[in-house]
Amino acid sequence: MAAFVNPAALGWLRGKTPAAEDDAAYRWCLERWRAAGLVRPDGAGPVSSSALTDIKVRADSIAVPHSVLVVAMAAECGFCAQMSADLAANVSVTACLNASVLLVNGERDDVLGLPLTPRLRERLAAVGQLVSRLGTPSGVLLTSGQPSRTVSGYPEVCAELVRLSGGDAETTVIEAPTSCSLKVAGEAVDTLVTARADGGRAVGIAVRGSEVWRTVRSVTGEGLQGIYAPVTLTVDRPSSLYLLYRGGELLARTRTSSALRHTLADVLAGYGPPAPDEMTLLCAAAVHQTGHAVLLPRNWMTDLVTHSSRLERAGWSVCPRPYATLRSSQGKALLLTGSSVTPRSDIPVSGILAQLPESVTALTRPQLLAQIVNWINRPTHAGAVHSLAGALRTLPVHAGTWPQALAHLLAASQRG
Repeated sequence: MAAFVNPAALGWLRGKTPAAEDDAAYRWCLERWRAAGLVRPDGAGPVSSSALTDIKVRADSIAVPHSVLVVAMAAECGFCAQMSADLAANVSVTACLNASVLLVNGERDDVLGLPLTPRLRERLAAVGQLVSRLGTPSGVLLTSGQPSRTVSGYPEVCAELVRLSGGDAETTVIEAPTSCSLKVAGEAVDTLVTARADGGRAVGIAVRGSEVWRTVRSVTGEGLQGIYAPVTLTVDRPSSLYLLYRGGELLARTRTSSALRHTLADVLAGYGPPAPDEMTLLCAAAVHQTGHAVLLPRNWMTDLVTHSSRLERAGWSVCPRPYATLRSSQGKALLLTGSSVTPRSDIPVSGILAQLPESVTALTRPQLLAQIVNWINRPTHAGAVHSLAGALRTLPVHAGTWPQALAHLLAASQRG
């Protein structure tokens, strides 16, 4: 894990007190570490093995008439807020579960699915209080005649909810939310469409508006019925524009339902498995009309789409897919594949725009390349990492802020 945590954050994880100017960053990290079960809810350090034993002993002493998933949540946990939004969108699914889900949030608890007797509910809620020591959201699954099993963190709890609904957790898209996700998913949705993407993966699409729903269904068809799916994509039309979000990031804004259908189909295709000689990166991509592409940090995606009109006038099209799918041409050139923004199937990558950390005035080229290699989508294999690192050796990399990146793209177009 140390390979993906900067030295300052690793020190905080080990108990070092953060400097005053790092307080906001520390709180951001702490929330995510709690959700992952790396620290206790009070920040007192990693969870001990004895805590896991206590939970298992208590849970295994309770006889249940059917499967029960006890989930510990917290009011201040952003991941829990996202899970609450997911559950609200999946209300028609959770109402028909052949199991119970007990949500324990402090002194309050709620039951979804099959009912529980008051006495059983009280005992299970006590187990939920223990489970909260693993971080939130976390849970324990009790099944009649089988040992209990604990799950920790948003992805694992979501996976159990998928399984309880009869779905396949391995092929359901479960993406951890970002700090911006709840701003999009927090509002009520009219319906949730569970689309079958390329490769058979299930993708939850939250839809607002009956007109928008008809457009989405024209792309997805009936989809998968009765299967729990966390909200991955959101389609909204607050005014004259159709907005397509992935979590909290804006993937596209279109003026017509036809353009929305085209974009949504392209995004769903991006969730399909890459070919054996391809790799996927968690980054954005922009393609120029002259036939070359640049890669950019994923957290710039909303800015790219917001300024898409200016970029389009300069000849740039933003790829809406959830990942940048690349392949290395004989280990030398990187090619962007599978994008529908151009009729060409393979587009050479001509450069990369990287983000410069606020506290850093410059990065060495090896540091920049290491940052870009870290964009690779996991799980992956060593061959893909080496292939990416080798193909990056000759590519120009520019580090800076988002406004500097926009100016660079516009100026590059003017230079031809």
